[in-house]
Amino acid sequence: MEYKYLLLPQNYLAEEILIGTIFIYPDTCNYLINSIKSEYFFLEKNRIIYTCLQVLYKKKKLNFNEILDSLEEIKILNIIGGIETINNLMKQSQIFISSFHFLNLYVQEISILIQYNYIKRLMIQYGYNIIRLGYIRKISYQKIYNKALLYLNITENNIPKEKIQTLANLITHFILKTKNKLEKYTQQIEKRTNYSLSSGFKKLDEIIQGLTKGDLIIIAGRPSTGKTSFAINIATNIINSANKISIYFFSLEMSSKQILHKLISINTQISLEKVNSYQLNKSEWTKIIQACYKLININMYIDDNSNISIDYIEHTSSISKNNNSIIGLIIIDYLQLIQLNLTNKFNRSQELSYITRKLKLLAQTLNIPVIVLSQLNRNIETRTDKKPILSDLKESGCIHIFCNTEFTCYKISFFNIIKTPNTYINSVNKITKINMFTKHIFYHKISIKKKLLITYNHRFIYYYNWLEQYFVLENSLLIQKKHSKCWKNKFNINYYFVNKINFSKYQKAYDLYKPQYFHFFAQNILLHNSIEQDADIIIMIYNKNDNIHHNNDESHKILDFMICKNRNGPIGSFQLLFIPEITLFTN
Repeated sequence: MEYKYLLLPQNYLAEEILIGTIFIYPDTCNYLINSIKSEYFFLEKNRIIYTCLQVLYKKKKLNFNEILDSLEEIKILNIIGGIETINNLMKQSQIFISSFHFLNLYVQEISILIQYNYIKRLMIQYGYNIIRLGYIRKISYQKIYNKALLYLNITENNIPKEKIQTLANLITHFILKTKNKLEKYTQQIEKRTNYSLSSGFKKLDEIIQGLTKGDLIIIAGRPSTGKTSFAINIATNIINSANKISIYFFSLEMSSKQILHKLISINTQISLEKVNSYQLNKSEWTKIIQACYKLININMYIDDNSNISIDYIEHTSSISKNNNSIIGLIIIDYLQLIQLNLTNKFNRSQELSYITRKLKLLAQTLNIPVIVLSQLNRNIETRTDKKPILSDLKESGCIHIFCNTEFTCYKISFFNIIKTPNTYINSVNKITKINMFTKHIFYHKISIKKKLLITYNHRFIYYYNWLEQYFVLENSLLIQKKHSKCWKNKFNINYYFVNKINFSKYQKAYDLYKPQYFHFFAQNILLHNSIEQDADIIIMIYNKNDNIHHNNDESHKILDFMICKNRNGPIGSFQLLFIPEITLFTN
């Protein structure tokens, strides 16, 4: 008999034999629990039973009576067919596994069969998803490629890896296991060195411990503060070091010719104006020839397409990394020029938020540092010391339109909240702009009379960290303020639990524009409002005093650098000497 539609690859008999074997021989779970996941099972009842077995195994209560009691307690026993179903599973395993001596071999072969069918089902599902993507209009081919690559990576991660041990591996393992403390310490130092790239600037490397793989690093400053030149100097220092790595430079503002001229000027210390105008004497020409021979032997790719999207960057970087495994750094100049190919219309702040998240994921996927240059807003120009703060990079969050938000906001020291549970806070600034959007709203029940409705990615303060809404679980701690009985216009900080989280509806939400601080209260709950959440390191460049020059030489400027955020280490500040004539930064 021919069926109109093909059945999905599955072997329900193998699933029943495996579960029945666990009932009779619970010790087989020692092997299965790490190799077989519940989603590998095709039949829902088998998936439910195996999930229950996993939970009981972790509690060390894996016996027949405990399993029945557990299924009865969660009211699933009758749904899967009662005790009769359990008995049938045990009978199946006894029929096909007749000898205890070959039990491990049987179980291993059955588990491989279940895994094999699951991987085939994954390929069918993801293949169907890729076909559907091809029919969608107004979608870039880069996005289709990225999605297809993601599906293949998920499938590849589910394929069991062969554990083959060679004699060389066994000897290496033995040496590593028996080496003394001094050798261990030496290996740790070497590992730390290989894990990051040196920027070539001593003071910077001392603070951030080099450019760490997987980190998103933002270099921010006002226009004409030397951001691009600083990034090119970092690239020059890396390619001139002993590290044989390649660099991919996305230049959305400058042409590849301008980047090349800056590289030549830095390496030869010849005025950039002379290089641009080709007004060179014989000795300068000789220096340029020598520098060009040196630059030819390095791998640096410059993409000067001015109108590119985040999908293009992700697609091109992945292709380049696959074709050239020694690519160790990506530089993007600059963030605000990156386009976003989406049919839905968002404000630019939300688009930049999405772009930075994609760049962070790109850094983690390729396991290389990604440097992104960014503009700062004009708030820095209103300060007398010209010193930037983190709020000069900002991102907005969205709250449900009917949520009772206090538009007078409060400056809150996060470290003071951690230090003292009851911290007094005062009103210092106000909302200056409100935008309206339509978004998916989630309902958070905090108490009988209090609820909070916000979008999926808004951030709570959770213990000692900011946490996105989609990571918040029931019984998560939130910080709430209460009016103080002793002080007028003062508040106490208290901790409360989230009782329930449900999807509410697709409805209007509003976006708050706050010029200075990251924190505000909605329904008395402390929420977050920032752009810097995706970056691991934020470096800000500014000129504290335009009149300060090195040794009274007007051609040499001293620029200030401030590490405002360092996810894995300390923050700090330092100064570098900048020679604009040759766009050179020195310690």
